[in-house]
Amino acid sequence: MLLERQNELKVAAEALRLAGHGSGSLIVISGPPGIGKSALLNEIGELAAGLATGPAAAPRALVMRAYAAPAERDLPLGVTRQLLEPVLTSGSFVSRWCSGPARPALAFLQGDPESPRQRSATTVRALLSMVEHMSHDRVPVLLVDDVHCADEESLQWLDRLVKQVTQRGILVAVTVCEGAPAAEPPGVLPLAAAEHTLLPAPLGTAAVGDLISERLGVTADPEFTAGCHEATRGNPLYLVSLLQECQTRGVTPVADEAPAVAALVPPALRRRLLLCLRQQPPSVLAAARALMVLGDDADPQVAGELAGLDPVDLDDSLWRLRRLALVPREDALRLAHRAVHEVVDESTAPDERNRLHLRAAALLRYRGGAPERVAGHLLACTAQLDDDALAVLRRAAEAAVRRGAPEAAARYLRRALRDVPPHSAARARLLVELATVERSFAPSVAVRHVAQAFPLLPGALARAEALVALTPVAPGATLLSLADLLRRTAEELATAGALPAAHRSLQLRLRARLHYLCENDPAVLASAPDCLAGLGERPETAGGDQRELLVALLHAATVSVGMSAARVGELARRVLDHEPASAAHVHTMLPLLVPVSAAADSVAGLMPWLDKALADAVRRGGRLEESVVLAEQALVLLAQGRLAAARERAVRACSVVGPEEVSMLSATSLVMVALRGREPQLVGSVPDRFRGLYENCELAALLTLVRGVEAESRDEPRTAVEHYLDAGYALGRAGWCNPLVAPTAYWAARALHRTGEHERAGQLSEQYLEQARRWGAPSALGRALALRAVVAGPAAAPALLREAAGVLEGSADLHARATVLLRLAEAVAPCHAAEAEAALRTSYELAVECGAAAVAARAQEMLGPAGPAVPARGQLTSAERLVARMAVQGLTNQAIADALGVSRRAVEKHLTSCYRKMSTSGRPGLATALENAGLLDPAGGHPASAEEVRPQGAA
Repeated sequence: MLLERQNELKVAAEALRLAGHGSGSLIVISGPPGIGKSALLNEIGELAAGLATGPAAAPRALVMRAYAAPAERDLPLGVTRQLLEPVLTSGSFVSRWCSGPARPALAFLQGDPESPRQRSATTVRALLSMVEHMSHDRVPVLLVDDVHCADEESLQWLDRLVKQVTQRGILVAVTVCEGAPAAEPPGVLPLAAAEHTLLPAPLGTAAVGDLISERLGVTADPEFTAGCHEATRGNPLYLVSLLQECQTRGVTPVADEAPAVAALVPPALRRRLLLCLRQQPPSVLAAARALMVLGDDADPQVAGELAGLDPVDLDDSLWRLRRLALVPREDALRLAHRAVHEVVDESTAPDERNRLHLRAAALLRYRGGAPERVAGHLLACTAQLDDDALAVLRRAAEAAVRRGAPEAAARYLRRALRDVPPHSAARARLLVELATVERSFAPSVAVRHVAQAFPLLPGALARAEALVALTPVAPGATLLSLADLLRRTAEELATAGALPAAHRSLQLRLRARLHYLCENDPAVLASAPDCLAGLGERPETAGGDQRELLVALLHAATVSVGMSAARVGELARRVLDHEPASAAHVHTMLPLLVPVSAAADSVAGLMPWLDKALADAVRRGGRLEESVVLAEQALVLLAQGRLAAARERAVRACSVVGPEEVSMLSATSLVMVALRGREPQLVGSVPDRFRGLYENCELAALLTLVRGVEAESRDEPRTAVEHYLDAGYALGRAGWCNPLVAPTAYWAARALHRTGEHERAGQLSEQYLEQARRWGAPSALGRALALRAVVAGPAAAPALLREAAGVLEGSADLHARATVLLRLAEAVAPCHAAEAEAALRTSYELAVECGAAAVAARAQEMLGPAGPAVPARGQLTSAERLVARMAVQGLTNQAIADALGVSRRAVEKHLTSCYRKMSTSGRPGLATALENAGLLDPAGGHPASAEEVRPQGAA
């Protein structure tokens, strides 16, 4: 089956028709190897054969075929013999065709082909006369494949025959391979007289799909077809070879296999291309090697210098490569496809390949090429690199980091490490540079590289810079203790005397990391409040080092309840106001600001700040940065009571990195989401290194709590209580007593109450309430009061739940507020129906806002048919009222979002809901609608003006 050759066959059919009427012609089929010249020639033979079996009135064709080969080029008139010898068996016409001047032709064709006396001028004329005699009875159709490989005598004979075909009904069709040395003038004499030159084009995508279906027996997916077309450039021979290889390997034509098929290079095709190249002059292979080394879109001048060719020889070599379809005919200067690249690469010795890559790097560097392009050649070179080349690799790594490709930067630096002397300061500095890049996607490897560099670094300052380059929330594993390294380095800096101001910040950063790494020590936690007091009432936050130390101390004070939640939240907001929103904060102590703010129930402004940081992380291409920022967002959403959104962020945080590179913060956020949502199965994605050797007592306690939840799900309350108490004991020994960071007493009291041990449950609930009052965060105190209501019994429950609801009015935790209000309504419904209804309506609104479907459904069920399924005009939620009032004052959606600490999309949704409920089409009518509904009472308070509202995260 010939595909996309209809035009060529029409030309051939017309030539056959004219030959039947006595006007012969020469058809030349030309093209690069594998384009389908032989198949087209065979099809012309089939057309002629059809003419031979046509109606009796039509002239009958006599098809003669010959296949020229380089090995038979020394055989005189060999191709002519192939054409005419089979005619001797064609029947009664032979005697007439070989009569008269053609008589010597019979003796020649029946004689010994090796006899030199057979090649007289008389014989040549006799052979021409023989064909002329044939044309009286039939339409001679002479087909010669690869005519450029024919012997010289046959070419001369064909040349004389072609000059006569226009006066005779003779059709000659030959194929010529473009780019073959023998095919160039004056090698093939008959071609100059060609009346028709057919140039088969590469197959299009549709034809490639048809050929795949024919060969593999299955209709191919579009992606697979596109991959085959790209890999073969539509060359039929290459495509058939590729499909045969697919059959051998069992590759099916589906979309998933498209990348695999693009990488296949069939051995038969490899041999064909290699033979084709070896037949070319040496300059052609030199040019091909230069293009192989330079890659896509090579510069012609650089390619010529690399190949060692002058412009004339380079143009000639490229012309030959294009005629062979080994280089595309379009403007881009490159090898045509992967198969050509591999064949050229295999034909190049390793030493020559190294020489070419080093030479290419030198040429590109001299011409001001991009560092990464130069570095690509250095990566491919296995020879020793000099200092200039190593400097290029380091500059390329910097460029890769800037464009958001840290893994590419690491490849450049690892290649540089191979040629840096061992046990040298230069190697140590390079290891630190590599660790700084690797921390974005392989923090544990970064730690090991810093540990290797540490003893080689010259001086305490260099060692301090290396240590602060590591990511504190993802310390990884190393044979040495990071705390020991930090402590030793800090002591060295302290004894080094006066230090420049730029280096004094290293002391603060080391101190911040030491506080964090030693937080399992009660003495370290106990010192945090005094350290904070030493920083003053308004600690300095202008410098990044000052903010890092402040955050580390705030985290220690939070977990140990060394100061009130209000004071912690105030200082956390002060840090956030001066910290730019970027992914770089992940590699400092700043990620601890999020759990601190969440524990203090002070998360306003954090989500917009984290949204910007996440966008920056995606742009940088750092998987660890993205994972940590997602974990931070999960903690903020958890603090807001948006459990479904928090779950989605926490799961993503652990999935964007490998299991061995999950940070402590990502693991902690996932475990906290699993506890809050009672989904212990989520912990399955927490790495085993966190489940065994615990590096953080909070995470260890949380995992123990999860085991307790699992035990409760198996109806083993006693086992659950043991787990909860074990977690509390471990945290107590370490000095961690914050009721929100690891609420062990909360879980133990609930479990004990279910088992009927009310006295112990009451003691633990009182203990938890005392911790919550001491800490002072509304979310913690509200949860503690709600727990106390459960344990104290129905009589005390209404008062405790009313207090809890009042406390939670100042909390960001919408889920906790909705749940407490629902329980309050259930408790007071028998005696206080109006209070219960108001609580239910607010509970429903909050539950809908935070996505708590179960709470909303229960509230609506208790409200009955008159519930809030269809909001009445003017019935705005508290959040909608606040957003509407700010919009009426003229604040933009972004300013409202920044002021409230929500996304711009959330503001837009609130406003859309306001427009619908107030029956207005936009902001112009919103003020009037709010005033008519009595929702613009000045006593209710107005938000700040547009000038007074400043987004969090701005200095």
